[in-house]
Amino acid sequence: LPGQNSQEAVVSTQSTGTLLHERDSATLGTVATLDKLFSFSAYKNCDILAAWCRLAIKVRHKPIVPVALDFVTRQGRMKYVRPIYRDLFAWPEQSARAVNAFNEKKQFYMGICRSMVTKDLQSILVSQERMG
Repeated sequence: LPGQNSQEAVVSTQSTGTLLHERDSATLGTVATLDKLFSFSAYKNCDILAAWCRLAIKVRHKPIVPVALDFVTRQGRMKYVRPIYRDLFAWPEQSARAVNAFNEKKQFYMGICRSMVTKDLQSILVSQERMG
């Protein structure tokens, strides 16, 4: 982060990584505050942005949806794309938007990625049908 020496930056980066992967204790308020303070939604680092998107989606932070969709439609790596789409497909209020984005861009993805995301989508739809 700006204004930090290299040792502080390493500790800060490690703390950020831990925070972004500890999704169980996050709240919507915490995520909103963190984004305001650190602008995680604007990060260019794919690992940080992917972890941030997943955390924000988990707590249903609506401003992350366009960020996440932009990220997965620009970033074709299954490592990032599949988990974020899975999270968005499972968010009832955003599922249709995610499905539309995937269908519009699915030819962009490599075959295995496209196939696995399609499989995830079908699995979530079947689950939702069973639940009512």
